[in-house]
Amino acid sequence: MSNIPDFVPETVLSSESAEKVSSPELKKPKFVTKDVVMCVVVLVLIAVVAGVLLGVMNWLTYVDPDAMIISQVAKYYGVDSSLVVKSEERLVNSGGKDEVLGCYVVKDAEGNDVAYVYRASGSGAKGGTVELLVHISAEGIIKDLEEYSQSETAGYFKKVMDANKAKYIGVDITKIQNFELNGKGENGVDAVSNATRTSNAVNNAVNAAVYAFNNYGAGVNQ
Repeated sequence: MSNIPDFVPETVLSSESAEKVSSPELKKPKFVTKDVVMCVVVLVLIAVVAGVLLGVMNWLTYVDPDAMIISQVAKYYGVDSSLVVKSEERLVNSGGKDEVLGCYVVKDAEGNDVAYVYRASGSGAKGGTVELLVHISAEGIIKDLEEYSQSETAGYFKKVMDANKAKYIGVDITKIQNFELNGKGENGVDAVSNATRTSNAVNNAVNAAVYAFNNYGAGVNQ
């Protein structure tokens, strides 16, 4: 007869069951490498396409500021755009915060200079800077001031221009060094009440154009 018992003792079964409970089989994590790579590829493609589309839109909507000003100046003087040229040589600045950002020379049919239009930036405004187009005749007489760019409180810039524009027009700038805010004499300009900072910025922009005109060819900073 066999000595092997027909049953397994309960204590043995309990030990084996406990061992299985206490030592469960560890499951290996599944790495979805293919899916991750596909997601990365898709995101990269989206970024590239978006960048290309943005570049195309910028190219289609870009407006050259020089071309725009030349067209505006030509229309102002009633001449063909070919008679308005940008002059890098006349970008004469003192090195301060107020500066000339562009100069456009208006010529007649014979090629003679008729006027100079300076795109001038003046600091000290409440909104940062004020940019003007300052029209100066070939003889050095201020003919006009036009708004180019400003971000002043609504109505302030217009208030200053309405009050002071006429004080600049007609002045022979070859006889002065600059315009003095709250100064006296031919170069004196009053600050407009409640718009002092805007008045200062406009005056600074005009003075930048005056400096550029009077110091052209004098060997100063450009």
